[in-house]
Amino acid sequence: MNERLAAIGLAPRIDGQVQIARKAAFVRQTVRVRDGRVDGDALCELDDGGIRLTGSRITRAIPWRDARSIAVDHGRIHVVSPIGSLAIMVALDGVDEPELAPLFARVLEEGRAGTIGSPTGARHELALGIDRALEAFADADDPIVPLAIGVFTVLVGLVLVAAVPSALQVAARIQPDPGAFAILPRIAFFDPRAIVAAFAGAAALAVVAGRLALGRAATTWARGTLRGWHRNAYGLEATARRAIARLMLAPRLLAAVAAVAVLTLVPSAFARTVVDAGGIHEASGLPFLSHDRSWAEVTDVVPLAVGFGERPEGFDTALDFSDGARLSTRGRDLVGGSERGFFDFAKTHAR
Repeated sequence: MNERLAAIGLAPRIDGQVQIARKAAFVRQTVRVRDGRVDGDALCELDDGGIRLTGSRITRAIPWRDARSIAVDHGRIHVVSPIGSLAIMVALDGVDEPELAPLFARVLEEGRAGTIGSPTGARHELALGIDRALEAFADADDPIVPLAIGVFTVLVGLVLVAAVPSALQVAARIQPDPGAFAILPRIAFFDPRAIVAAFAGAAALAVVAGRLALGRAATTWARGTLRGWHRNAYGLEATARRAIARLMLAPRLLAAVAAVAVLTLVPSAFARTVVDAGGIHEASGLPFLSHDRSWAEVTDVVPLAVGFGERPEGFDTALDFSDGARLSTRGRDLVGGSERGFFDFAKTHAR
């Protein structure tokens, strides 16, 4: 918990393990530490002796003489010591604040130089930086921001729910050779993969548009909202704001989710069956996975009743095989001719 935030009532109550701060520490700041591949929250204390990190996942003391290198990279302070390197990010109320990384690095540099005790140096600049973070959030805390992002996501998501399956089916559509038929799959709009791809993609677009339009104020608002600094939202509204704030900080994750969902749809879109005089050729949509059947394996060709208006001919066609399998045009698109033409073609070759 940051002492300045606690003093003005913005730091949340801590119910878990409480770290006992050393009285001689000049700086006590909550941070997030990456040690290897593990991130953990910790209390960072700086005094004349060095750096002390205390948390549930890490306890480490680094004397100033052992702090060989202090560098800032993408909002993290990298400290190299003889026992390894650490990546430290300043956290305000449990949420990272990359803008404070250069200021905190200067405090560490003063500690290594032996001048950390000066009240007018980098420590003062760090305190002013925390104050600026509070002021910046107050300026950016506009209820229109989450409303605009949420509405944009929903509207674009609804459009993409229809557009994504249609686009994949158009891309995968083939025209068989003359005298052959192709049975192509349909991807339903309510397919969970299409829904995930549509709304993850819509959220990513909304976040990118919001961040381009608002600039740094977008991430300032998002971080402050996750810290609970807003005072005019409660219940469902507060929950919705926090959800949108999390999205605002994770456009790459949203784009990755959308891309993975689309990739899982690709095999379904490219699965197809080509029926010609040589037999039935089934492709799964994945490379090297296909299956060919001869007409000798077809035991029967039967019409299937359909609902009103589903097919102009009033029926679908099913091919039964000797191993018990069945191939049907139900719920699929038939390319290369009419349903009646396909039925007659199959009847002729199955005899």
